[in-house]
Amino acid sequence: MSVPEKSIPTSWWARAQALGLLPAGATSPVSAPSPSWVVLGLSFMGAQLVLWPLLGTLLAVFGEAVLHGAGAALASVALACAGLWLLRHSRLLFVDQMGLSLLLAAQMLWLLAGVLWLDAPWWLVVLSLLLQQLLLLWCCPTPWVQRLLGLQASWSLLTLPSWSWWLGASSSSNTVEWMLNHWPQHVLPLALLWALWAHQQGRWLTLRRAATLQALADGAVVGLLLALAVGSGLCKRMLGWEAPGSADMAQAGQAVLWSLGWGTAVQVAVVVLSAWWLQRRWQVQGRARHLLGLVYLAAALSCWGVPHMGSITVVATVAAATARWRTLWLAGLVLLLELGHFYYALQWPLQDKALALALLGAGMALAVWWLRVPADRADHPDGPATAAPGLPPRVTALVVLATAMVALGLVHHDARRKETVLLQGQQVFMPLVPRDPRSLLQGDYMALRFAYPDSVRAALQQQPATTRRVLALAELDARGVARIVRLALPDEQPAAGHVLLPLQRLKGEWVVVTDAFFFPEGQGQPLATAQFGAFRLLPDGQALLAGLADANLQPVLPAPVPKTTMPPRSAP
Repeated sequence: MSVPEKSIPTSWWARAQALGLLPAGATSPVSAPSPSWVVLGLSFMGAQLVLWPLLGTLLAVFGEAVLHGAGAALASVALACAGLWLLRHSRLLFVDQMGLSLLLAAQMLWLLAGVLWLDAPWWLVVLSLLLQQLLLLWCCPTPWVQRLLGLQASWSLLTLPSWSWWLGASSSSNTVEWMLNHWPQHVLPLALLWALWAHQQGRWLTLRRAATLQALADGAVVGLLLALAVGSGLCKRMLGWEAPGSADMAQAGQAVLWSLGWGTAVQVAVVVLSAWWLQRRWQVQGRARHLLGLVYLAAALSCWGVPHMGSITVVATVAAATARWRTLWLAGLVLLLELGHFYYALQWPLQDKALALALLGAGMALAVWWLRVPADRADHPDGPATAAPGLPPRVTALVVLATAMVALGLVHHDARRKETVLLQGQQVFMPLVPRDPRSLLQGDYMALRFAYPDSVRAALQQQPATTRRVLALAELDARGVARIVRLALPDEQPAAGHVLLPLQRLKGEWVVVTDAFFFPEGQGQPLATAQFGAFRLLPDGQALLAGLADANLQPVLPAPVPKTTMPPRSAP
């Protein structure tokens, strides 16, 4: 597959200069059109089938001389020169892929030579790698390879400002672990630098290497967003880089969500400046202006829960204003990942997160209600109003009020029923199969698994898939510990010393009443010793889990509330 440069039309550049849209001395960023990413991926895999056997042959010939000490650094330089030569003299995509693969192998050898064999400081190795990537990008003539090198350079740049490395606070043994848990940090300067380039791009088109700088900027902003995506709390949780539950965190649920640290203040200021800049650029008026204000108000409030909200907002703002739609969509996806992590975050109390989500929902409801107002009434309050479609306002208000009353009534009825079980129910203990406390969506809880005889377990497995609830006959000993004997027959009444226990199917398992016991955030470590569930049971089979007990049937209580508080999470 070849891409000759002479096939690229350049008449549009001359016409733009003739119309006065561009400076007279501006240089056209003539470059070959980038191939499809699908084609790039397939050709890259094909190039590896040729390249790596060749590299293996060279390794067999030269031996370990190219893998240790200065030999690895010299081999890295040789591979980089060979890759650049292929890229500068190639007109075939496959050869371009070979050149790119050589550049990647050169960077890998450079890292290994610096860290493992030359024993250089990690920050110095990363700095030298960044300079190497920028030099390769400047000498490379292929635009799509330049963008990939720009992406790599942005990742290297985001690695450098880790202050613990500069100050020597982290030893070489835990540097990688620190990076996995804290990278990326300090992305705001790079985001602002890209925004400045995108805003002033028209003035810099007169530069001789404008196309190269454009490729560097395009790759850098994609690298920035991908770094935020990989380093988001949601991805860290899925990859196992964060603690699985707040019972493993000493101060879980103790952070102050609403505390305004300097990092949060900077992010809020960036959001406000982004809104001001976009308003001036677009000259939005009327209803659209108010909608834009609501969007940026929500973004500013989100800075308390999303540590990189300012960086994402400034990238999305400039991308929208300069018609970089792919960058805008990528910024939106990264924002969803960051917001998703706020839902799973362990450091803030549940009531604070619930209040934040409630305020966000109220703002969205207010925006939806405001959108129902006719456009001419919103923009011209004194002018004639057009009737809004839908139900009349009084009917809508009655529907909302009736829905709220029904919801409150159902909640009140359920609370009264559970209070009756707790006050009048017989205390019964059920043996538990130990499980560790952990935290998921609803907060901190201990996952419960119950011990059943093999005959009862087999009978439960034979229940139809549509059956959600059955009654089991259990025998009580002198201490009140229940042992399930069998499933109860229809309309069976328990004899003396026996009770009926309700079993229900939850998440594919049969449990007594519930599969979880909730406790205050960060206070669940003592509950790992629980061996019994303490239930309150009514004669008709209604039951409720009231607590946990140890081997002596003594209550197991959560740990006391920590006295210290964790500072709010923020990032500059």
